[in-house]
Amino acid sequence: MSASAWVDSRLPAEVVHLDAAACGRPSAAVLDAEIAVLRAEASRGGYVAAELAEPAISAGREELGRLLGLDRDAVAFSDGAGTSFALLLEAWPLGPGARVGTVSSEYGANAMVLRRLADSRGWQLVPLPVDGLGRIAGLEPDLDLLTFPHVASQRGIVQPVQAALDAGVPVLLDVAQSLGQTPVPAGCAAYVGTSRKWLGGPRGVGFAVVDPAVEPRLTAPPFLSAHQDVRRLDSQEAHIGGRAGLAAAVAEWTPAVLSVVHARAAYARQVLAETPWRVVEPVGEPTGITTLVGADPVATRSALLDRGLLVSAIPVTRAPDLRGPVLRVSTAAWVTEADLDALADALRAIG
Repeated sequence: MSASAWVDSRLPAEVVHLDAAACGRPSAAVLDAEIAVLRAEASRGGYVAAELAEPAISAGREELGRLLGLDRDAVAFSDGAGTSFALLLEAWPLGPGARVGTVSSEYGANAMVLRRLADSRGWQLVPLPVDGLGRIAGLEPDLDLLTFPHVASQRGIVQPVQAALDAGVPVLLDVAQSLGQTPVPAGCAAYVGTSRKWLGGPRGVGFAVVDPAVEPRLTAPPFLSAHQDVRRLDSQEAHIGGRAGLAAAVAEWTPAVLSVVHARAAYARQVLAETPWRVVEPVGEPTGITTLVGADPVATRSALLDRGLLVSAIPVTRAPDLRGPVLRVSTAAWVTEADLDALADALRAIG
């Protein structure tokens, strides 16, 4: 599928949608897959509907695993990336004194999980050195695990995953903001992510993808499961329609969108630098997230929405390294240069 075909598969937007980093726009096929399961639940019963949807969901596991260099038996589903992250860390085979490498740009909720488990299990959290943009600038020796977001929620900067892999450190990588908008390296011990952002799937579905060499060493989850592989980590009360929608989303996703996303972001950073706001990311950074520092992101986000422009205001609680809120602009493949010109004009008008 071409990038233009991928964009055209979506319903027309009623706003200038510059917010894929919060929630992307599902395609007609994604909506149809989700609705079909809901209709089957209403007409044939929930468990029968789940059985009927299983072939499509299994194919979705295979496609999702393929995107990350693994197979369908490595994929477990949950209700979100945060749930998968917490569940995996709870199950990870680390004893007292284990050294876990972390970054100051960690997602706020994940940072709380790390602190809780470190306190209760005697782990040592090792902050890694970072540069002024929050990019990892060096690795500590003798780490038992390294975990960080590949691309942070509050800043469109790509972390050097391959450098960590080359150092031989097991990596638990959060790809919630990267999968679908920037290439994700294979070879991590595990990945966690979400359906609802750059892949264009439904809300309420997340995933963990675990290397088969690691999975047998995970401790048992806190619920019964008939599965002996990573699917024992599947959430038991599930949004089956959402899983079917995610399967449809990964089936139609195409790497052709990546170059469009990055080209639009480069244009955004150029034109938005000519507004009263300061652009954080370098022009050529290969992500679709551009963050702006300025007067009042919350009020500005509301004023922009009144003008039909959808962006996000990111609060200071989003990550430990934020010193103030930021305005976030997401340039998915459906965003045009005219959309970004309109945003720049609106920011100048708002002041």
